[in-house]
Amino acid sequence: MPALDSSALLVARFLRSNGYEKSLKTFLEEANLDEKSLDLGPGGGLTIEEVLDEKRQFDLSLALEKVAISDNDEPEFSIPYPSIPHIVSDPGIPASNVLFVSVADIRTLGGPSLLATTADRALRIYTARAPYKLLRSHTHLHPSAILCCAVLQSKWLISTSMSGHVVISDAASGKVISSDKPHVKYAVKVLAHDRLPYVVTSGYDNTIVLHSLTLGDEGTPKLSELHRLQLSAHPEGMSFVALPTGEEALVYSLRDSTFLHYHLLAPSLPVHSKRNLAPTAASWVTFHAMSILPHLNGSSLLGIVTSSVPHMKFLLVRVDSEEVIMEVFTGAPQSAYSTAVFGWRVGGDGVWVNGDDGVVRGIERKTGKVVARLKASEGGEKVRTLWTGIVDGREVLVTGGFDKGIKVWVPEGVAA
Repeated sequence: MPALDSSALLVARFLRSNGYEKSLKTFLEEANLDEKSLDLGPGGGLTIEEVLDEKRQFDLSLALEKVAISDNDEPEFSIPYPSIPHIVSDPGIPASNVLFVSVADIRTLGGPSLLATTADRALRIYTARAPYKLLRSHTHLHPSAILCCAVLQSKWLISTSMSGHVVISDAASGKVISSDKPHVKYAVKVLAHDRLPYVVTSGYDNTIVLHSLTLGDEGTPKLSELHRLQLSAHPEGMSFVALPTGEEALVYSLRDSTFLHYHLLAPSLPVHSKRNLAPTAASWVTFHAMSILPHLNGSSLLGIVTSSVPHMKFLLVRVDSEEVIMEVFTGAPQSAYSTAVFGWRVGGDGVWVNGDDGVVRGIERKTGKVVARLKASEGGEKVRTLWTGIVDGREVLVTGGFDKGIKVWVPEGVAA
């Protein structure tokens, strides 16, 4: 006998209760159902009307949730926010698509530094404060374009590239300390843990590699492969998180999958859990997480932006659970080739998300509303990368993209 909530039973009972006898007879034959199976006894089974009512209640609860999703004392999208752009450029450098930007403290270069990688294989370092002077231009690190970069001990750089290489170099001198190829192609992300001796890289060869980080005899960093995850699809979003148990973990997503995968941060990357975000998401649009970042206040919240055509979604979820607290359609247009990225505002009251239309959108965490729009590309070219944080005590947003430009955004009334 079919389950009481079987779709076939629901349709058959609807036809019988509404007097569609001819249609019912034909449907029972085609669905291979016995008419006796429609008699479910007292209180048995759902009706189509009840299913529709459940759907209406579900939609209403989501609408209410977006109005009051969190504590009443949660801050709004604070003002002033970064909105005044300052162009970072050097007349002697040919323009090229910007693939990655970040800001880090590099002591050997005098403090906060802006890192940018471009399609011409270069990794350039500028001062992170006006007049954004070019400090270094390294074009020899990789045989292909650099996709991601992390800083170690305010001195060393770990960079990954389209060719699958992972390179450690001296930020100031550009000296290559080591060059390995743990991925067949497209080493897209690198994470360096700030307290544990681990570095994680991911590639479009369907692998994630955990490396140990040690210091050699001369004090130079060295990577050694500890464990390799062979995956069923391309890894996309990836982040370190603290689990509710207090354990450190790696969380990642896969292309065309609504699951988040959690592995404990240990030499063998043991599997911890696998959480599906789709059952509690507000819509049934196919998506996968493209970028994952824990909330800045140390709580058990994850921000996620998705690949979901035609528009990016922002999700706020509980760590190591399937609870989706917020789901927002950002209005940022996407295609199958989009690379969604975002950054938390320094107070955690909102996020900045990129867009294929050249616009960076500010989303308020409390309401889920898009409350700010920054035209990062005058010609509407894709914003490929962004970074958010504090430089010299002020909130800063850095953007880069296919208009071949880098912009540093500061709040109105704040010196560049």
